[in-house]
Amino acid sequence: MVKLKPCPFCGGEARGWCRSATINLADEIDYNGYVSCSRCPAKMRSTYQHVTGAEAIADAARNWNARTGGAPASSHLDQEA
Repeated sequence: MVKLKPCPFCGGEARGWCRSATINLADEIDYNGYVSCSRCPAKMRSTYQHVTGAEAIADAARNWNARTGGAPASSHLDQEA
C-alpha cells in the first residue's frame, strides 16, 4: 500500500477504500478507488476503473499524494482576529 500524505486542507489522516462500480464486457467487476480525509470532506478518486480493489486504491493513493502543497501548519480559523 502506498503511504498516504495528510489532508492538504486540514492535516487529517487519509484513508484508502474502494467500491465496485460496474460489470465490464468480460463479466468482471470493475472497482473505483478513493482516498478520503478522516476529518473533513476532502476526497480523491482513482483515474481509471480497475479489476482489483487493491489496484484501484493504489491509483487513488497516487493521485492523492501527487497534489501540490502540503498540510497546513495551522488553520486561519483557529487564530483570533
